[in-house]
Amino acid sequence: MKTAIKQLIGGSILLALTGCAGTYHSYLDTLKLAFSSNDDVNLSLQQVKAAPSDLLYVRHGERAVAAMALLRLEAGQHKWVSADNALLIMEQGRVVRTVGFENDLLYVSNTQSDQIRDYKAINPASEWLRLADWQNGEYGYLIKSHFTVQANQSLSFFGQSINTTLITEQLSYDSDSNFIRFDNSWHNSFWFDSASGTLIKSVQQLSPVAEPFEMTYISRIARLLPAVTTGASDE
Repeated sequence: MKTAIKQLIGGSILLALTGCAGTYHSYLDTLKLAFSSNDDVNLSLQQVKAAPSDLLYVRHGERAVAAMALLRLEAGQHKWVSADNALLIMEQGRVVRTVGFENDLLYVSNTQSDQIRDYKAINPASEWLRLADWQNGEYGYLIKSHFTVQANQSLSFFGQSINTTLITEQLSYDSDSNFIRFDNSWHNSFWFDSASGTLIKSVQQLSPVAEPFEMTYISRIARLLPAVTTGASDE
């Protein structure tokens, strides 16, 4: 029953976001090629480039890699939808809200001060404080982040390498929990293309007890690869 209710809520939100059923179904048609509940998605470079909307590869915990399509960019937020109606809502690559998961993230405050918005300005003193609200009765948790930078980290996609800058974020709760917990700290990782500054991959754990999201911006990577091959910058 709980799953059915979530699917109903997720479907209602999606229809409201798209504004018309035809647009919504076009996104689902896009995902029929990419989505699999049992096996990792593995599209060719040509398939990714031919997709009518941007695609995001997502591995949630130990599940198979699935694809999500960019539903829309609205008020500075990228809204990604899966074939089973789950939503990831991001600001500058940071997950700030989820819909259709076990314990949805409802709200994150102070997103304008998130250091990954301008990763080139990060220094040893950089930190970010915000409050987070969760579906299962957890509200106003204060989270503190510090950041470190590692240049020249190579990632490989479609048989080609991209030089990246890795931002490692160390997170910790800075307030008491409403529940007993043994883990108060965790970390996230963000990889930016060194040439263009484009975020191409991240691993984000929304709380110390949550399953991590490993997210690969496969359509962005597909656009970057010709630039990597020719040495030109991606605009």
